[in-house]
Amino acid sequence: MASKREIVLVAIIIILLITNIYAFSQSAKVATLEKELAELKAKPIITSPTWDDIVAKAKEQGTVIFYGYGDEFMKKFFLDRSAEFEAKYGIKVEYHHGDWFSTVEKLKADKAAGKTVGDVDLVFLWSKPFADAWVAGTVWQFDVMSILPNAKTVPYELWYQTDFFPTYGAMVPGVWWQVGFVYRTDKVTNPPKSLDELLDWCKANPGRFTYCDPNKGGSGHTFLMTLIYWMYGYDTYAWKDLGKTDPAKENWTELWNYLNELEKYMYHPGEYPAGNMAAFELLAAGEVWLEPQWMDIVWDQVQAGRVDPKLIKVYIPEPTICAGGFDGFMIPWYAPHKEAAMVYMNFWLEETTQMKLITDWAVYPLNTEVWKKAPANIKAQSWWPEGGLDAMLQRPLWFRHALYMYDAMKKWTDEVARK
Repeated sequence: MASKREIVLVAIIIILLITNIYAFSQSAKVATLEKELAELKAKPIITSPTWDDIVAKAKEQGTVIFYGYGDEFMKKFFLDRSAEFEAKYGIKVEYHHGDWFSTVEKLKADKAAGKTVGDVDLVFLWSKPFADAWVAGTVWQFDVMSILPNAKTVPYELWYQTDFFPTYGAMVPGVWWQVGFVYRTDKVTNPPKSLDELLDWCKANPGRFTYCDPNKGGSGHTFLMTLIYWMYGYDTYAWKDLGKTDPAKENWTELWNYLNELEKYMYHPGEYPAGNMAAFELLAAGEVWLEPQWMDIVWDQVQAGRVDPKLIKVYIPEPTICAGGFDGFMIPWYAPHKEAAMVYMNFWLEETTQMKLITDWAVYPLNTEVWKKAPANIKAQSWWPEGGLDAMLQRPLWFRHALYMYDAMKKWTDEVARK
């Protein structure tokens, strides 16, 4: 039997062996780490480009090819802002004015043809065509909003969604359209203060209310989405179904019953104006006295001398009307001048350009602080609801849901128009 002394010596030997093995392994690890560190030091440090780098690259590119859409006054606005951009940066803007559908279809065709370098840098569009372009893989999937210095002036709720379709920062909001109720002050002394009162008002004033076909004008489908929120609750849809729909939430029988009842007391029951402008022409002529309408359509018609501003007034009924849409800009995947397109986006969000949205277009700015600096005489014009953007921000903000709205537009044709 081993003595106690022998046992102690064996234990000491074992401890020494373990210690040496551990020390050797640690030494090997240190050597490996030192080797990896030396390799890292030998590699050049790669950093993300600064905004100044992006601007410099954009100036080297020298061109941005921009596709927009809209009425003639929108075309003029885009051309005027593009001229200012050219003067500031020395970057030429090649502007194409068309329609969003044709532009998205062109991108899809180019993608299918396997093109990797294209001839479109920047597209102005609304939520549904953006969703279509995203699904088709024609959007540059890059978080542009995190790069633009002026993006910090945009409400964060708009950074990563448009009408509740995820944008992942690849779409930069450009305008805040707003629909209000517009009425003839020479015909109406007591317009319905709320959506609750609309049907009763129409019964008391048969033939004097209209809204445009939701499939042919944004004021119509914004009104339609507003009614859905009013009847079924904004929280039923908001922030829950991003980029998708739940068929269980599209049982809109109550909505169709309401609209079919409303139709009985509308202008020419069963006939719906084919677009925003067609609806406003009826109001300007005194055929109808009340309708939902875009503020900038009202502004445009006043500027054109087609209606006396003293005879009209815009307001927001209680509880509210959907905010937006927030049409904006996206860069296609194959854009040859991506940096130039980003500089144009940032220019659009500058305070000077945002102010022009108020003074030269009659839409709300994305930088809400700019509204506070707008001239008082501009904010007092008849196309702005009382209190303007400040008052709007005190109300519930109901963002439209593009996909539910699009489904409602299609169903409206069968449930209302064809009945």
